[in-house]
Amino acid sequence: MQDRVVDTYDLPDEADLREYAHVHLGFYEIRERLGECASSELGRKRVDDLLPAGDLETVDRLLEQTAQMRTLMARSSIPLGGIHDLAGILRRAEKRGVLSAEELLLTTDCVRAARNLKKFLSSRAETAPFLAELIEDLEPSSRLEKEVERCINDQAEVADNASGDLARIRRGLRARADSLRHRLESMATGSANRDYLQEPIVTQRNGRFVLPVKQEHRKRIEGIVHGQSSSGATVFVEPQVAVDLNNEIQHLKSEEEREVHRILTELSEMVHHNVEGLRLEQDVLAELDLIYARASWAEETDAVKPDTNAQPYVYLKNARHPLLSGDVVPIDVEVGRDFDTLVITGPNTGGKTVTLKTVGLMVLMCQAGLHLPCDEGSDVGVFSRVYCDIGDEQSIAQNLSTFSSHMRNVIPIVQLADCQTLVLLDELGAGTDPSEGAPLGMAILKQLHATRARTMATTHYSRLKTFAYRLDGVENASMEFDVETLSPTYHLNTGLPGRSNALEIASRLGMPDELITDARSLLSDEEGSVEDLIAAMEADRKEWSRRRREAEVEAGDARLLRERAATREKKIRDEQLKVIEDLRREARDIVDAAREESRILLREIHDLAAKMKRSFRIREGESGSGQDEVPDADDVLKRSESLRALLNSLQGRTVSRFDDLQEQEPGEPEDEQPGASEVVPADVERLRPGSRVQVTSLGRTGTILDLDRDRGEAQVQIGVVKFRLPLGDLAQDVSVETEERETRTATGNLRRLKHETLSQEVVVRQMTVEEALERVKKHIDDAILGGLNSVTVIHGRGEGILRRAIREYLDESPYVKGWDSAEPREGGDGVTVVSLS
Repeated sequence: MQDRVVDTYDLPDEADLREYAHVHLGFYEIRERLGECASSELGRKRVDDLLPAGDLETVDRLLEQTAQMRTLMARSSIPLGGIHDLAGILRRAEKRGVLSAEELLLTTDCVRAARNLKKFLSSRAETAPFLAELIEDLEPSSRLEKEVERCINDQAEVADNASGDLARIRRGLRARADSLRHRLESMATGSANRDYLQEPIVTQRNGRFVLPVKQEHRKRIEGIVHGQSSSGATVFVEPQVAVDLNNEIQHLKSEEEREVHRILTELSEMVHHNVEGLRLEQDVLAELDLIYARASWAEETDAVKPDTNAQPYVYLKNARHPLLSGDVVPIDVEVGRDFDTLVITGPNTGGKTVTLKTVGLMVLMCQAGLHLPCDEGSDVGVFSRVYCDIGDEQSIAQNLSTFSSHMRNVIPIVQLADCQTLVLLDELGAGTDPSEGAPLGMAILKQLHATRARTMATTHYSRLKTFAYRLDGVENASMEFDVETLSPTYHLNTGLPGRSNALEIASRLGMPDELITDARSLLSDEEGSVEDLIAAMEADRKEWSRRRREAEVEAGDARLLRERAATREKKIRDEQLKVIEDLRREARDIVDAAREESRILLREIHDLAAKMKRSFRIREGESGSGQDEVPDADDVLKRSESLRALLNSLQGRTVSRFDDLQEQEPGEPEDEQPGASEVVPADVERLRPGSRVQVTSLGRTGTILDLDRDRGEAQVQIGVVKFRLPLGDLAQDVSVETEERETRTATGNLRRLKHETLSQEVVVRQMTVEEALERVKKHIDDAILGGLNSVTVIHGRGEGILRRAIREYLDESPYVKGWDSAEPREGGDGVTVVSLS
C-alpha cells in the first residue's frame, strides 16, 4: 500500500505539537497522579489546568513555592480543610439568586479556610515568603462568616435564633403540634375508637395530622380523608376536631417558610456583595492546594529541587522516570552546553525511548514547578517549546504508514524549531529503506543543528553514528548492552556510539561459527570499520573506567587520611585552647586577688599619709594645736615596701603565666632577695629629679622630687611620704637599678590592666554619704593603679549634703591635687572633676 500524499494543511500546528508532546511524554499522566495528592476538588481542578511556564522567573518562583511548602509540611500540618468549589454558587449569587442553607455553609467553610491559611502563613512569612505573598491581599469577610454561623446550624437548617419572628413562629408551631398530637392520641387510645383504627397511632399526610382508620369503618370517625394505603385497607382521616388546629399549623408553616426565605435572601445578598473577594479567595485556595499537591508528590517520589538556568541546557544526574515502577535504573544525561545534538544508538528495548521521555518529561515537570526524581546538582534550563515524535504506531484512521506518521510530526517540528526549542525524535528515519532513511535523518539533524535547537534523537542507522563524529556540536551516545547476559543494562554512555551486537548475540545463542564468519565477511568496509572503531572505543572506555574507579578508591583513601589528620589536629588544637583558657583564668584570678590586696594596703597607707600630712602642717604652723599623734615613718615605709613587693610578685607570676600562653621556653623566675644595697657617696652634680638615692639617716631609699643646690637641700619621696633633706644625707644607690626597672614593669602591667577596664566616671547619686565616700575612695584607688590623671564624680545637686562631704574628703586626701566643678554644660555643681597627684 502506497503512502497517501498529505497536504500541508493536514500537518499539526504548534498547539497540536504541544498537545502531542504532553500526551506522549506523560505529562498528563503526571497531572493525574498529582491530582490524587490535592486535598480538595477545587485543587484537583487547578491541577487539571496545570501547564509548564515559559520564563525563568516564573519557573523559579513555582519551584521555590514547592520547596517552601515541603518545609512547612515537615514542621506542621497545613490547614487546608474546608475548601470547596464555589464556582456555581458564586455565579448564582452574582445574579442575586437565593442560596440554600447548605450552599451558604459551603461558602463560609471557604471563608474560614482562607482566614485560617492567612493566619498560618502570615506567622511563617520568614520561612515561606513566596506562600505568604499569595495570601497578602486576602480579606476574608468575618461578618459574613459570623452571620451565617449564627443563622444556620450544622444540619444546614435555618436556626430558631436567626430572627425573633422565626423563633416566635416556631414556638407557636411546636405548641399547636403538641396540643393536636395529644388530642389525637387520646382519640386513638380511647375505647370508643380503638376498634375502628388499624393502629392506635397518630401519623401525617400532606403535612396534616391524621388517624389510620380501617376502610370498613371510615364513616365511624367524622372528618376529612387524606388518602389511603396502597392495599386500600386503611384510609387516613383528619378528625373534625383536628381541622382547626391543623389549619393553624399550616398557616404558621407558611409564615415560617416566608421568614426562612427572607433570612436566606439577606444572607445571599451578603454573599453577592462579597463575590469578588470570594473569587479571589477561591483562586488563592486553589493555588495553595496545587502547591500542596506538588509538595506531597515530591515527598512521595523522593524528588529534589533542580537548579535552573536561562540557557536551553539540561543536565540530569541519576534521573529516574517518575512513571516507571519497580527497580528503575537511573541515568545521567546532558545536552545543550558542550553539544546541541545527541544521537543515541543501542538495541531495541534497551532504554533509548525511555531516555528521551525522561528528559522531555522532566523539562515539562520542572517548568510546571514540580521537583524532580533525580540527584541534587541536576540543572534544567527553560525552553519555550518542547516538541517530540515518539513511537512507531500507525495512524489507522488516517491510513498513514509508520514513516508517514513520523514525517507528519517531524516536518512542522523542523519548520518551527529554534534555539529555545527542545526536540526529541525517536527512531529518526525509520519505517523506510535505510539507504534513504539514513540520509534523510542526517539532513533533519543537520537542519535542527543549524537552528541551534537542542535535539536528542534515537536511531539504528550506523551512518548516523559517523555523522555525529564529523559534525561539531553533535555527540554520540549509546545504551549499554551486556553481551554476556544478552540483556540491556539501561545505562547511557555519552560519547560512545552503540554497537548492533547482532553477530555476538547470534554466536552466543549457538549460531555456527562458519555462518558468523561468513556474515562478518559480507559487512561493508564502512560498516566493518565503524564496528571495529566502536569496539576499540568501548575497550578504551572500560579501561578508563577501571582506572577511574581505582583513582576514586585512592582518592577516597587519601580523603579519609586527611579527615583523620584533620580530626587529630582539631583535637590537639582544642586541648591547647583549653589549656590556654585555664591559664588565662588562673592569671585573671591572680590579678583579681592582687588587686583586692593592693586596695586594702592603699587604704591603710591613705590613712597613715593623711595623719602624717596633718602632722607636718602642725609642725610648720599651718594648722591648729596638733592633737594627732605623728605616725612612725618606718611604719609608712614598711607599708610602701609591702605594696612594691606585692606588685613585683604579681608581675612575676603574671609574666610567668603568659610566657606559658605564648609557648615560650619555660624558665624558673629568680626569687627576689632583698640583699644589702651598695652605698656610694652622692655626686651632687649628677643628682637630678627622679634619681634614686639612699637616705643614710633613715636607712631607706627614695626618689628625688626637687633639688635646691643653693640651699643644699632636696625634696625626697620615700613611699608616699615627702621629706626635705640636706644633700649631705644622701648617697648614690647603684644596686637598685635592676629592682627599679622590675618595679616599673610590674607597676606598668598592673596599671595597664586597670586602665583597660576602668571608667573615668563614678556615679554616686542617691547614695548615702557613707556609701558614696566608700565608692569614691575605691575609685580613686583604682584610678591611681590605672595611671589616670583625673576622675569625675557625679553626685548631683540636691541639697548639697553629698557634694560637701565628698569635697571635704577630697581636701584631706593626699592623692588629690585639687578639684573643681564641671562646666555648666557638663553638669556644673552636680559634678566634681578631681585632679590626681
